[in-house]
Amino acid sequence: MLGNQKGITLVELIAALALVSIIAAIAWTALSIGFKHTASETNKTQLQQEANLIVATITNEHRRNDYYYLRMNAGTLEINTCNGSSVTALNCEGFTSLMANHYVYTGTINGVDFMGWDPAQIIDPKKKHLDLSLNVTDPANPARSVKVKTTLTRILTE
Repeated sequence: MLGNQKGITLVELIAALALVSIIAAIAWTALSIGFKHTASETNKTQLQQEANLIVATITNEHRRNDYYYLRMNAGTLEINTCNGSSVTALNCEGFTSLMANHYVYTGTINGVDFMGWDPAQIIDPKKKHLDLSLNVTDPANPARSVKVKTTLTRILTE
C-alpha cells in the first residue's frame, strides 16, 4: 500500500480468511475426536458399572445368605436367596433379576458357562468359594466389552 492509503487489500483479506479457516478446521477436528472418545469412554464406564453392580449384588448375597441359586433365564442372570437349615426348596424367595440394562451377559460360575449352569445347583457359601467370571458386552458395538473375574469368599465352616 502507498503511505497515505488506509485499508487492506484483497490479497491480505484472502490470506487472513485462509488462516482462520485452517485454524477453525483443526479446532473442529480436535473437538470431533474428543467427542467421539468421550462417548466411547462413557459407554465403557457404563459397562464396567453394570458388571460391578452385578458382582457386588452377588457378593452381598453370598455373604448374607445360608445358600442361594443362580440361573440364566432368557439372557438374564437371576438369583434366588435362601436362609435356614432346609436346602431342599428351590424357590426360597423366588428368582429375581440381577440385570437392569439390555447388554449381552456371558460368563462362568465355578468354570461352568452360564447357559450350562444347572439352576437347581445349590451354592452354599459356608462350604465352598464361588469363582465368577462375568462379561458384559454392548450389543450395538460388540467390540466394547468388559470382563470381571472374581472369587467370592466367606469363612468356610463345614
